[in-house]
Amino acid sequence: NALTVGGVSLEWLGLMPTLLRQLGAQQPPSAQRDSLLKIAKMTSVLPTQDPLWRKHFEHVLEAELRLLESEDHDTREAAVHAARELLRSQRDRVIQFTEHVMLRLLAAHRDTSREVCLAAEECLELVVATSDPRRCLAVLIPVAAREETPVLQASIRLISRIVPRMGAAELQQLLPQLLPPLFDAFKSPSADVRKAVVFALVDMYLVLGDELTPHLSELSTSQLKLVTIYINRTTKARVES
Repeated sequence: NALTVGGVSLEWLGLMPTLLRQLGAQQPPSAQRDSLLKIAKMTSVLPTQDPLWRKHFEHVLEAELRLLESEDHDTREAAVHAARELLRSQRDRVIQFTEHVMLRLLAAHRDTSREVCLAAEECLELVVATSDPRRCLAVLIPVAAREETPVLQASIRLISRIVPRMGAAELQQLLPQLLPPLFDAFKSPSADVRKAVVFALVDMYLVLGDELTPHLSELSTSQLKLVTIYINRTTKARVES
């Protein structure tokens, strides 16, 4: 039993080559899903610093991300859930692959499965919570500039997650790159995208205060009014709490 506590690491080391082969592109979806479930279980029981990860982390990560593009719906769900377990367990190792992981998970937001999209968003939140904010924004700013909903919405929501982790001077320096795609997205036909932009601008204001105001001159009167309402509402709620 590969899940016994005593020889768990050695047993998984012996089993891993077989599991990775089962994740291969030529394997049937049922075999891929079976392997993904076993790897997810392994990830949850092995210690974070187990020697197995030094040898196989990169292979497991890449196999799981590749299966996010599987034609089989159930396999994509199993892959994103396995990836979520891996990102929770191996945050320090994930940082080495921040850009690659983020782009794969952002692309997963195009999935027709709501379950896949929600799990991909959880995965991305884990990544941006531990990775360098500038590295994350270097991925998200170009994505926000070129993508449509729902990837656009996901990228803006992640920007909102990152902004509070930044200092005022650092954020101020990035405004010339950060604001133009947000202003463009504010014109989106999607109400969800426009709302995400408002929240991102409010988060920036909470870091920069009135230093942000001169940079909002490109907004229309109605857009600026909406942002101001949400800023006032948010700051008031913070004072009252």
